[in-house]
Amino acid sequence: MENKIGKNRISPKNENDYIAAYIKENPAAKRQDGMDIAAVITKDGTRGHGLLPEDINRSHDKDYHRIKDFITDNKLKKNF
Repeated sequence: MENKIGKNRISPKNENDYIAAYIKENPAAKRQDGMDIAAVITKDGTRGHGLLPEDINRSHDKDYHRIKDFITDNKLKKNF
């Protein structure tokens, strides 16, 4: 997993499936560290999920931020 620059996007209808798959790939995401698993899109247009601070994720802004431990949606779909 790597860090990327991206922004929030609207969560897909099956967001719970993506979150479960993300936790399978990155079990450290479950810890209580002030980070949310967020649906994001990178600057190059790749859709995926990663960790964002709670205040940024919940603000629904359209600014670019550093996304920790980014995983593409295509990779997560394999774990549904």
